[in-house]
Amino acid sequence: MTENIFPENKLFLKGLELLKKEKVEKGLKRIQKAFDSGYKPAMIFLDFYEQERSWDKANKAFEEVMAEGFEEAALTIGKWYYTGENRQKDASKSVRWFLESARAGGVESCNYIGEMRETGIGLEENDEKAFEWYGRGAERGDIVAKYNFGRLVRVGKGGRRDLEEAVDNWYESAKAGYAPAMYKIGEVFEEGLSVPVKLSKAFDWYLKAAELNYPEAYVKVGRFYYEGRGTEQDYSQAYHWFSKIGGPHPANIAMKMGKMLFEGLGVEKDIELAKNYLQQAADANFMEAMFLLGRLLDELGESHEWYQLAADKGYAPAQEIIANQYLEKAESEGAEWLEKAALGGNAEAMLRLSYLYETGENVEQNIKKAVDYAKRAADKGVVEAQYRYASLCLAGEITDKDEHAAADYFSRAAEAGHPRAAYLVGIMHEKGLSYWSDKEKSFQWFMDAAEKGVPGGMFRVGVYYENGITVEKNPGKAFTWYRKAADEGYARALFNLGVMYEAGRGTEFNIEKAVEMYRLAAGKGVPEAMNNLGNAYHKGKGIEANLEEAAKWYRKAAECGFALGEYNLGVLYYLGEGLEKDYSRAFELFEKAAEKGSAEAKYNLAGMYFYGEGIPKEREKAFALYREAAENGFSEAWRTLGELYLEGDGIEADPAKAAECFAKGGYGGDNESRFMLGRLYSGEDEKADYPKAVSFLEPAAKDGFLPAANLLAILLISPELEKRNPAEALKWLNQAAGGGLRAAKLNKATFMKRGELNGPDFKTCMEQLTELADGGDEMARFNQALLYLAGLGVRKDLEKAKELLEDASAGGWLTAAELLHMDKLPEGPAALEYWMPYLVTDAEGNILKGNLSQAK
Repeated sequence: MTENIFPENKLFLKGLELLKKEKVEKGLKRIQKAFDSGYKPAMIFLDFYEQERSWDKANKAFEEVMAEGFEEAALTIGKWYYTGENRQKDASKSVRWFLESARAGGVESCNYIGEMRETGIGLEENDEKAFEWYGRGAERGDIVAKYNFGRLVRVGKGGRRDLEEAVDNWYESAKAGYAPAMYKIGEVFEEGLSVPVKLSKAFDWYLKAAELNYPEAYVKVGRFYYEGRGTEQDYSQAYHWFSKIGGPHPANIAMKMGKMLFEGLGVEKDIELAKNYLQQAADANFMEAMFLLGRLLDELGESHEWYQLAADKGYAPAQEIIANQYLEKAESEGAEWLEKAALGGNAEAMLRLSYLYETGENVEQNIKKAVDYAKRAADKGVVEAQYRYASLCLAGEITDKDEHAAADYFSRAAEAGHPRAAYLVGIMHEKGLSYWSDKEKSFQWFMDAAEKGVPGGMFRVGVYYENGITVEKNPGKAFTWYRKAADEGYARALFNLGVMYEAGRGTEFNIEKAVEMYRLAAGKGVPEAMNNLGNAYHKGKGIEANLEEAAKWYRKAAECGFALGEYNLGVLYYLGEGLEKDYSRAFELFEKAAEKGSAEAKYNLAGMYFYGEGIPKEREKAFALYREAAENGFSEAWRTLGELYLEGDGIEADPAKAAECFAKGGYGGDNESRFMLGRLYSGEDEKADYPKAVSFLEPAAKDGFLPAANLLAILLISPELEKRNPAEALKWLNQAAGGGLRAAKLNKATFMKRGELNGPDFKTCMEQLTELADGGDEMARFNQALLYLAGLGVRKDLEKAKELLEDASAGGWLTAAELLHMDKLPEGPAALEYWMPYLVTDAEGNILKGNLSQAK
């Protein structure tokens, strides 16, 4: 004992000494006197002594219980009398001890007194007093008292009524870990008591209570899992929590457990156990249990009347079963039962009736009812009905056409997960067919449909990825989605796969695979595939060339009205390839394709009019068609017009108009047009504009057009250019020479001989010429001869030089012949005076006679 020694303490200690000396009567009197004097611990000791009748045992128990102080000791003894643990149950004695604890500042004891006042156990029942004691305990921080105070203040029992105050107390209690309060907070969020409904939070609190083994929470958590409310649906978890419910299960829970066991939802199927649960629920008049029990007995092959019982009670699914039984026998009673089910709100029955009334099967045909039932079922959320009603509105065959209604119901079905509806909503967004159309949203609906297995959706996703429509361009993903659609037999996906295989876009180049895809798509009626298959036979791409087969497939594409097929078949007739040459038939096909907008066909028609092939010459008509083809995007037509203006062929020569046409062709991506502009602006007259020439030649060179690269290199080292760039010039010469352009190879040798970049390099110059000379090039041999005469890059060798000049002369190089007729061949640097200038070519790469000579 560590308490201060006050007079009453002395009495208590004296009493203990007397008891220890077995002077029981005197000792107890002293302890009682200590208690009467206000020493509370004496009261506790007397209680223990009364129970133990032994100083040692009583003292030991006293010291143990007093370790936490009098308040907790009194609470503990009060609980013993209240529950009958360690003491004979005695509510009146428990009240005494709880009051002592509460007076000493006890917290939990306030709640016990509140309970006793509320229930009338040990104290007279008094709601006002219960309210007061619960409130006192709540103020002192007792979590159970907070919960109980919340219960009373929620309904105004014994005191004020205040929902928000109730919720606040429950929340404090729940946060402190009291399961019943957690359950209450779950109800708060489920029912929206003073807060917005939030099922996910309701579920979280119910689960916390259940995990603390609060039985009422088992039901809630099980139902939330079963129904997918506030959490993902999980039948396994639902069954787990329902199974924790002790005693006979409530009928509604028994029905759910029976259903899970019967259908194997989250648990292993168990017919016998399912039957027991369903029987329990059916006996309690649960109609769904009756229906499920009927299905179970059907599976066992046992006769029953459960469907009829459920149907008679108005259970629509059972009524639908009864209806089907009659309909299978083609009896009109089936429709009557469907009408009953529909009247009871069964949407599936409404949908079935919609089909029956449309076809007149077992009922008198009634189109109005067919449409009405489809709409009613759709409005009840039956996804297939929403899709059906939308389709009826869109088709406008048995009801008024209504695109807005169609869009609305397709959208509802799509949002509910209907695959085909998702695809059609994507189409509506893409084509702008509804007031809410938004092209940006079309991709997400196509993707939704694609992921649900709709081939059209897969195809559109591929198209969007291939072309970068509202998403980042991704050929690899496009190919993947085309492949998925093709695997489902989607014809246009097969064609697009062929195009990607042929282009090596999104996959490795594989022309044989491309032809295979074209053949499959063509077999499914895709005219573009027919045309491409014809082109493969025409050009021998991925398959042995066969002009007759090419004509056959071009013809099939043309018969489908496909403009490119008409054009290509026209080309075969024009050239007489695989078919007898027939300008009239070619003209007819070009005309058909031209009427469909084919710029290439217009271009060919222009050529036929210009040259009078199969028709009288009409230069005016030809020029009009060339211009129309050009304005329709066929850039080669601009080039042709430019050439005609430049040469004055059939029209007055006009270099300015020629340049204008070449410019338009160049802007349209035609490299030959760009090259022609480069030539025009690099001339020696007043129209020369080297920077402008460079600006047109550069994109053509970058596109790999070798004559442009060659000319660009010459201009970049020309003194006419304000800023020469020999390094860039060498790059373009290397590109053109590497591509096999003869003029560029010769120009590269000249570049090295002149030392445009780092001074003359005669050795490299000779190596470049030797490569050409070994192939029989007379111009290369001529320049080699000059190097042997000059003794630059090689040892001077007049005999070798003469031999090379003779070879060049024999090859037609006149300057070589002139040198051979001299009395004496020039030697040393003087020989290089005969070196040829930089060489320019035409668009086909042929060296022109009039070459630029300014770059020296």
